[in-house]
Amino acid sequence: MNLDLYFEPVDFSKFICAGWAQSKYTLGTLLEKNREKITPEKAELIIFGVEEDRHSIEPGSAQAPDRIREHLYSLNRISPRFKVIDLGNMKPGRSCTDTYFALKDVCEILRDMGKTAVILGGSQDLTLGMTKSFEQTPFRLITVDPKLDYQKGSKAVNSESYLNLIFEKQRKQLSYTLIGYQSYFTDALELDFFSQRNYEKMRLGQIRYEMSMIEPMLRHADIFSFDINAIRAMDAPGQYFNSPNGLYSEEACQLARYAGMADRISLAGFFNTLPNRDQQGFGVGLIAQVIWHFIEGFYHRQPEWPGKNPGQFNQFYVDMDGIELPLTFFQSRKTNRWWMEIKDTEEAVQVIIPCTEEDYLTASRNEIPDRWWKNLRLLDQY
Repeated sequence: MNLDLYFEPVDFSKFICAGWAQSKYTLGTLLEKNREKITPEKAELIIFGVEEDRHSIEPGSAQAPDRIREHLYSLNRISPRFKVIDLGNMKPGRSCTDTYFALKDVCEILRDMGKTAVILGGSQDLTLGMTKSFEQTPFRLITVDPKLDYQKGSKAVNSESYLNLIFEKQRKQLSYTLIGYQSYFTDALELDFFSQRNYEKMRLGQIRYEMSMIEPMLRHADIFSFDINAIRAMDAPGQYFNSPNGLYSEEACQLARYAGMADRISLAGFFNTLPNRDQQGFGVGLIAQVIWHFIEGFYHRQPEWPGKNPGQFNQFYVDMDGIELPLTFFQSRKTNRWWMEIKDTEEAVQVIIPCTEEDYLTASRNEIPDRWWKNLRLLDQY
């Protein structure tokens, strides 16, 4: 299938390099050069925009992709040999549903090529189109959001309820994780819903004091969906949520870098930026820097897995009271990252999941890590 049929190519002449930047060292210059010599098949990372906001609760994010490029293209190229390309903006469908299915097709093509894609939104309901590309493959979804975009009983699909269809229709969804939620925006019944499905969640305050706990969550994900509303309005004015609380700009960038370094993430979308609410461009500039940190994290990826190259890992066995089998942990000798093995008592099903050193230390104190319990309940889905 020809990807060019889906896109309007980038007109690089529209984007003027910032006065403080050296044009020859910018990401925009690299992308323009790469367009002439690198095909999607040869690219390592692929960027494209989706100008779609017809199902947003507030319009305006359809203008975001090119406004983000105005800032993103002036940032550092990371490496002169980085094989990254920008396909342009995806042609919108006659309806929002058509756009979802076009996005599904594009994401499927890129995933079949083994590529990672960065999607410049558009409204966050486009996450639905991203998940549709996994209809034949199990996947794990992570969203960064101030609240759960799920409205029980609602049939409408918009930027605040798109999770309804994902939870109800996407049978291959293995897990969901919500990062950065704020309790005063999240009803107790919604949290009960989380508990029933064994989904993971991490409050804003936990991120602030336990940022390292996010890394294994991201390392286990396939889709990363970032809502600018998760950032406090003072740092990112181009949003409709306008909460005085939220991620600091530095935290948003750190989180995105972790996501970029995560081996499994193949689709990363950045959504709900409203240029019309951002007269000075601070929010658009920040989301461009968040995306740049994802790209930089991707460039420094070091794929590794204990089940593939066991000789590159230290292995630890921890005997636990009340558990018939010892817990097995793996520590990478190269990156110092940790993994944990989960298996049933018959050892018929066993999986290796990312974890933290704290999980190992907890087990060493004869305390069963929460991560072990949560994933044990999900074993029958593997």
